[in-house]
Amino acid sequence: MDYPFETARDDVLATLTALARADPRIEALWVQGSLATGAADAFSDIDAYLAVTDAAFDEVWAERNTWLSRLGGALASSDAATPGLKAVHALMVGGARLDLFFEKTSAALGVARPAAKPLVDKTGIASRLDLTWQAPAPLVGRILQTIIRMTRQGATWPLRLLGRGQWPTLAMMELDLINGQIAQLMAVRHDPANFYRNAFSAQLLLTPAEREELAQLTADALSALSARDVVALKIVHLRVLEALVAEGRRACAALGVDYPISEAAEREVRILLERAWPG
Repeated sequence: MDYPFETARDDVLATLTALARADPRIEALWVQGSLATGAADAFSDIDAYLAVTDAAFDEVWAERNTWLSRLGGALASSDAATPGLKAVHALMVGGARLDLFFEKTSAALGVARPAAKPLVDKTGIASRLDLTWQAPAPLVGRILQTIIRMTRQGATWPLRLLGRGQWPTLAMMELDLINGQIAQLMAVRHDPANFYRNAFSAQLLLTPAEREELAQLTADALSALSARDVVALKIVHLRVLEALVAEGRRACAALGVDYPISEAAEREVRILLERAWPG
């Protein structure tokens, strides 16, 4: 079935632009993310930002559901969970995904951003946005170190899940290791900013060879999991572990931080898995 996501997205953007132009409380409208960088495809979300006059900010924010209605209506929506962030996330009628951010005009120029594309700019605010944001590589590196430590301390979970017969949970974990963690390590190695991008888009940031590696691991894991073949799954899982270690080392090197697990410990983890794996 053909879902016209791009048409629905264009309709929402066109209506939002018209509303922003007509509303005297709105000084500027711009988009960020893939729509600003030119990397968007037909399925990309809308990351839209409204610069609201300080005096009218609370009023406009209180009308956020009215804005969604005027944009065609939302099938489901929620306010941002981050404290202090004024944004609403919505699945719009027609299938467009909209993240609509509300910012006070007085604060908009003080926020560093990676990229922005002005759609409405009544007072020159959008054209003066600070576009100097760079991903903090040392911070991303320290977070990755923690993720790697946490992943490895849980390395025996496949054994526990197999022992308990929890195949659905094991399938969830194995596929996340491949398409969540390995994909993220690959993406971050290319650019620290990829750490902050939507996890569902991580594979779009990879090389064809990297995507093929993940696809092959996924296919082999699914085959072993669907057949409940513990021997085949052992082979796949050890390959997944090898990829986690290799990509973890590469990512840490690219970010300028030490890989947090010793070679001896990694060897012992593998030996433990090989020795204790059932079948």
